[in-house]
Amino acid sequence: MKLYHGSPQNLDVLKPQKAKGMNEFENITGVFLTKTFLHASLYAIGKTLKGKTAFGVSENKLVILGNLNPKAGYVYEVEVKNPIEGHRGQYTFEGELKPIKKTKVFPKDYEQYFIRVKNKEEILKALEANSE
Repeated sequence: MKLYHGSPQNLDVLKPQKAKGMNEFENITGVFLTKTFLHASLYAIGKTLKGKTAFGVSENKLVILGNLNPKAGYVYEVEVKNPIEGHRGQYTFEGELKPIKKTKVFPKDYEQYFIRVKNKEEILKALEANSE
């Protein structure tokens, strides 16, 4: 199955990491993957904001707290047999993965998917409104 991983880092091998998310699936150790290139691109770009501001990602929106501008990231295409399926288009794989393709993604190409909010509560509201 072809899946995608978004990261702010330029990597040669994708290694499992302990995630920190909102539910049981998002708190396991693995390489987290998405069904679409867009979803992985938004993760890659959003993760450049980690530690600087709050953000949230859905399959087609990057919700950012404030006006901080994200930086470029990378999307890795992988072929995975039997990934663990989560929800909202997410998957994980518990082993290392060697990408078959790596693409650098730039925020300017995805600005139409950004939503800017003024507080953390608005992040969840924007993500929930987007999933309906």
